[in-house]
Amino acid sequence: MNVRRRVGRLLRWGLALAALTFVVWVVPIRDRCWDPRAPASTALTVSRDREGCVLHVRTGDVRIDAAECAKLQCEPGVGSTLANARIGVLLAVLAVYAVGTLAWAARWRLLLGFAGIDMSVLGVWRISTEAQAAGILLPGGIGGDALRIAGVLARPARPGEVRAPAVIAVASVLLDRAIGLSVMAGVAATLGFALGGLQAGPFAYALAGIPVAVALGMVVLRGAPIDRIDWLVRGRLSGVVKPVLAYVRDPRAPGAIARATALSVVVAGIQFVTIRGIIVALGVEPTLEKWVYVGSAMAFIVGALPTLPGGWGTTDAAYVFFLGQAGVPAGAALAVCLLYRLFWYLSGVVGAVLQLARPRASAAPEQEPAGQPPS
Repeated sequence: MNVRRRVGRLLRWGLALAALTFVVWVVPIRDRCWDPRAPASTALTVSRDREGCVLHVRTGDVRIDAAECAKLQCEPGVGSTLANARIGVLLAVLAVYAVGTLAWAARWRLLLGFAGIDMSVLGVWRISTEAQAAGILLPGGIGGDALRIAGVLARPARPGEVRAPAVIAVASVLLDRAIGLSVMAGVAATLGFALGGLQAGPFAYALAGIPVAVALGMVVLRGAPIDRIDWLVRGRLSGVVKPVLAYVRDPRAPGAIARATALSVVVAGIQFVTIRGIIVALGVEPTLEKWVYVGSAMAFIVGALPTLPGGWGTTDAAYVFFLGQAGVPAGAALAVCLLYRLFWYLSGVVGAVLQLARPRASAAPEQEPAGQPPS
């Protein structure tokens, strides 16, 4: 087991480092410019100021005036792209992103509610936001999901409330993830086909297959005679399998899943609006609009892989590669990734503050031995 863990860890780090190497190799930090009368292979990194440009040549920096600088053909670097971002648009997009976190909380609340875990939307949002802080520090959001489960189980019980088994909280998180992933993939595929036709590409078809696979899985869980498999329902796994089957086969489950799916369309739409809004704020015009949505969905999926904390490396490489298919320059694609990650981090900071603001249970006072006066 230790050997398998070590091999898995090495593979994750190897994948992340390969992705980071790709990003460093492809993405220019400064503008990369060349004279259109000369080959693009003569490109140099360039810094701009009010007086003109500074060409960073190997033999030393060379300054040229603004007129000569204007003649250069340039690929924008991530530094200049971020520096020229429209702050007002970014703030508006951040507000849209914040609304999306409430819609996500409302979706999970639906999946908790029919299993007897009754919480307010704000209560679920608080737990989700607090857990998001851990998702920043741990690979693939796994730690965030674990804290979501722990937050539900640790909440104070209401008078007369019967606690649901812990596996129900786990099942609700897994179902929330499955619905969110399938709907996001379905929305991206729909936009890809709407904008690109049947020639939208293999990635659009792959995304379209995800909701179909999830729907078939739900049909199997609800209708297949799994409860007749003795080693599942009577063996060591029975304590997990039986509650999960009861959860997904609850008569109220289809209605809750349908409403959660509708809310997930809203969540996915907000995520894509956020990405598209960031692109607008950076002043970039994609040449193939379908790839903005198909590529963003693929980047979200890659970001869920358990590699480096917060998906560093793999997520950045996915944005650079897939948004590059949309005609977004590499520097701007990385800027989109960094700004979207900044929104995520800001949400995590809010969660961390809320966690620190929670009242701590005071230790119970020590009891004096019976029959003795208080000291």
